[in-house]
Amino acid sequence: MRLVRARTPGELAAEAADIVAACLRENPQPALALPTGKTPIGLYGELVRRSHLGALDLREARIFNLDEYCGIPAADPSSFAAMLHRHLIEPCGLRAAQVRLFDGAAADLEAECRRYERALAASGGIDLCVLGVGANGHIAFNEPGANWNRRTHVAELSPSTRAAFEAGRPGRAAPTHGVTLGIQNILEARRVLLLIASPGKRAAAAALYRGVADNAWPVTCLAAHSNATVIELYAPAWPP
Repeated sequence: MRLVRARTPGELAAEAADIVAACLRENPQPALALPTGKTPIGLYGELVRRSHLGALDLREARIFNLDEYCGIPAADPSSFAAMLHRHLIEPCGLRAAQVRLFDGAAADLEAECRRYERALAASGGIDLCVLGVGANGHIAFNEPGANWNRRTHVAELSPSTRAAFEAGRPGRAAPTHGVTLGIQNILEARRVLLLIASPGKRAAAAALYRGVADNAWPVTCLAAHSNATVIELYAPAWPP
């Protein structure tokens, strides 16, 4: 596992975009599994900037997302799909045919998981999986105590994950479940990039850096990945 410490949010975004660009040079049609939330917004802004300058070409990439809230349609501004459309898909002018996002409002979510697995297989597997991490160590919606052998599935959300949803959406109750890539899907990705951009994630980062797989901290599964990079926004005032 390679660790990069960025001193500014702009440096973190640039370092992350460099890894995406390297992936595109190796394979102009990579399958990218992408996160949402605050952490990757700077990365997406940098990808859009480079795309408009002609320095990076996402027009043949296959775009997947890591997870989605159950019961929230893609058109809802609170959905992860809507966030990806706002910050990356639409600004880069990506075609609908190259985008396959979870349908959290599917009538049969188990069938949606099976369809998602088939789409991933048809793409040849994930070339680059970009991750954030929750304060409790969750990656995608794989919460503490999750079965690491599972693939795409419906997951029950932890109280802290639901609280994070509600904190950003006052007056709106959080969904109880989400649909998500499993730990097995993440570990099968050819390359993994983890972004850590908040001091609130330091406990999760410390668990990962110990290098010991711990089911209480799902992020620690990455210690065994053969091609994982962590880019951490590091400020001297944060505890080491």
